[in-house]
Amino acid sequence: MSEFDGSGSAEQRARLDAEVHSRCADCRLLGHSEPLSDAAAIAVAAGRVDEPTRAVLINRWHSGRTLPSIGGFGTLRNLVDERDRWLAKDTTSKPGSALVYRLRVAELTKRINHQRTTVVMSNRHYATGVRAARKERREGLHLDLDQRDAVFDALMKTPAPRRFGPVAERGLSLVDAAADRVSTLARRTPVGDRVEWATGVVDQFVDRKDDRFVDRYDTLLFLAGTSFDRVRRSPAWQSTYFEIQRNQLDLFVELTEISVDATSLRAVATELNRIGETMVDEETAAQVESRRGALEVVWSQLTGRVAALVRLANLVESSEGEARTSDAMTRAHSLDDRIDDLVGRSGSREMSAENTHFVGDQVRTQWRD
Repeated sequence: MSEFDGSGSAEQRARLDAEVHSRCADCRLLGHSEPLSDAAAIAVAAGRVDEPTRAVLINRWHSGRTLPSIGGFGTLRNLVDERDRWLAKDTTSKPGSALVYRLRVAELTKRINHQRTTVVMSNRHYATGVRAARKERREGLHLDLDQRDAVFDALMKTPAPRRFGPVAERGLSLVDAAADRVSTLARRTPVGDRVEWATGVVDQFVDRKDDRFVDRYDTLLFLAGTSFDRVRRSPAWQSTYFEIQRNQLDLFVELTEISVDATSLRAVATELNRIGETMVDEETAAQVESRRGALEVVWSQLTGRVAALVRLANLVESSEGEARTSDAMTRAHSLDDRIDDLVGRSGSREMSAENTHFVGDQVRTQWRD
């Protein structure tokens, strides 16, 4: 069961929405999750490319076409982040370290370029002849070389928990041990409350018991991707038990659309922040704050859409035992007529979230019957 529990009433659904919103604001998810599957990473990447490339990726998913595997695109993201950390190191006062830094960057860049070649140039995954390429293009399945490069660039940003280098890991381990020791010694002293508060502040920065992310957008996309994986990997969801619901909710498209919105929102918010840092007059400041408020409304809609996907994952996993019985298979063909009008997707964030909740309600009803 997920850390999030919102499988019941509308009130519980609202609590789940608030929990998802809070976790994304903290850039932190409880515990440690598996890296995103290739399918989830590609769906997220599809939200970061142009519309023609996105359409091809969706068509390839529906037709069972895959991209070359490199052992997880979350690992690729970790490589990119590590390279960027080395590039950002200041060698002004340490000229002797400059060569070491450059060698490390070169090594990481070489590994990244090797993975780019694997993903972009595979003869097994893309059409190689002119006739084959024309056929795939007519079917909406062909990716040109520049499109494959763009997809790889997007995959380099696959959401993944933050990773620390070996030196940072050792430092954090020492801080963890020191905080535990101080907390134990001070527990029964007059300053115990203050020490507990201080160690809590330390934990906020160095605690590694949970997954942490660079920003709220990565947190949101990782949570959406893990929920996508939980639903897709569920034997119950893949069975005839939920055949109708599978036809009502295209998981790959849902995750891609969430990524489109999150990517657009991040870009606009970044631009607003840049304007806010350079503005000089009060009128501009007020306008920037007004637009930020409008963006927060969109952000709340987006977290609600992801919360609906999280809830569906919870319900599907809870129904797995019931889905194995033949009686459950028979009852799976009944639908709730009261909300059939939500089956057709409207394209709005609210309707998409409600559609996901609708499927979740059916899952919850069926496994409890």
